[in-house]
Amino acid sequence: MVNGYAGRWLTVDLDSGRLSHIELPQETQRDLVGGYGIGARLLLERTKAGVNPLGPENILGFCTGPLTGTPSPFGNRYTIIGLSPLTLTWGDASSGGDFGPYLKFAGYDGILFCGTAPRPTYLLIDNGSPSLRDASHLWGKDTYETEKALHEEYGRESRIACIGPAGEKLSLISSVINDHGRAAGRSGLGAVMGSK
Repeated sequence: MVNGYAGRWLTVDLDSGRLSHIELPQETQRDLVGGYGIGARLLLERTKAGVNPLGPENILGFCTGPLTGTPSPFGNRYTIIGLSPLTLTWGDASSGGDFGPYLKFAGYDGILFCGTAPRPTYLLIDNGSPSLRDASHLWGKDTYETEKALHEEYGRESRIACIGPAGEKLSLISSVINDHGRAAGRSGLGAVMGSK
């Protein structure tokens, strides 16, 4: 990790199931600072004007900053970005807990999701290796039940960001939840996650 950055972002095309990496120049990392700034740039470059926030062309991003995963104050924060279905403009929400640092420890500064999966799906990053998995067995569960099921499958050291029935039903006030109740709750991005 150079200057607080892992140096790469993961892109997930849910339409095709294709996973790829973006390696950002150090100048971009320096000029735009944390995950919020870099995420905003990536979203602006990759999203067309006028897209439906709950449609496949919207991008949902999970972003960390250079202090994420360090012992500094707020070193446990991560930000979720996308077009908000509430305002039809920029949307962001942040949360604490362990999810952000573990994303960085997995080797990624952030993840960008585009497209729409044909069935309930989750992204697993196991020792830095990403893969898409079927989440049909998790659909309809609340976030506590989802975390419990995934901890049973992958161990208590795994970290999870998920939605529950509100996000699945595209409620515009739904949140993305991690670490047993920590909420990234602004901008309706739980609904965007549900739409993916």
